[in-house]
Amino acid sequence: MTTRPERVPAEEIRQRMLDAGRELALEAGAALTIEHLRLEEVIQRARVPRSSAYRLWPYKEDYTDDLLSYLAGAGSWFSDKPVLDPETFAMVRQLMAEHRAMASTLAGRRALLCEIVRVMTERNYHALAESAQWRLHMALVATLGSTRTGDARRRIATALEDAQDRSRATMVAMYEFLRSELGLRMRDPARTAEHLQLAGGLLVQSLALRNVQVQAATGAAGDSDASGPGTPDGASDLVRHVDDLLNQPIPGPGLDGGTADWTLAAFAYLGLVDAFAELDPAFVPAS
Repeated sequence: MTTRPERVPAEEIRQRMLDAGRELALEAGAALTIEHLRLEEVIQRARVPRSSAYRLWPYKEDYTDDLLSYLAGAGSWFSDKPVLDPETFAMVRQLMAEHRAMASTLAGRRALLCEIVRVMTERNYHALAESAQWRLHMALVATLGSTRTGDARRRIATALEDAQDRSRATMVAMYEFLRSELGLRMRDPARTAEHLQLAGGLLVQSLALRNVQVQAATGAAGDSDASGPGTPDGASDLVRHVDDLLNQPIPGPGLDGGTADWTLAAFAYLGLVDAFAELDPAFVPAS
């Protein structure tokens, strides 16, 4: 007697299909290619029964809409990776613990604030630029208006914003940490921490996106077979110049009163912090 194969729940098939589509999209490297994914290829990658997949998505367009919504939301870079990862928080806390005596003076608290901004922003800038999943997320943002219509567009746009909003919660926690440890406060009640978080996040993301573009132009994006204009030797002087602006260290305030190496992203973020917030001169740190 032949044993019937175990029936796979529809929800598991759905998840396997969405995960397989995400893998193929990341391998392709651009959201625009999602429109050209072959459903049969996804089914093979997911290792699910063909009939089950077509029961869930009778038309390829239905699967594409669900995949784009998944990439924008639950399957996005922002869904399971906060803007500030636990390691960054640990580094900031360790920095405060090692130099807590500096918090007793306004000058010391300023030096600590600058160092925290430098470390925090630099890590975030490089993490974004190096993440294929984040680049896919940004490609979805850039192409949303021209690739989808109607209800699908609204679903994807909502998922994109929800994913980023959940991740921004870590920036709220960092601001609260700086408020309690260093006495950081907003300069004007009309300009809130949420304004600072949104402006700062967009600043770092835009610089990281420009870095992705520049690294591709210089041949540093990983194509070992590239030649001609796409290689470092073929990169134009302008591209090299922008690469230097983005990634060559620039002098900024150091923890010891001297100077330290800053990225452009970190130095620009410090400017935003100073525009929105200040250190309360009457603040007394907890002992």
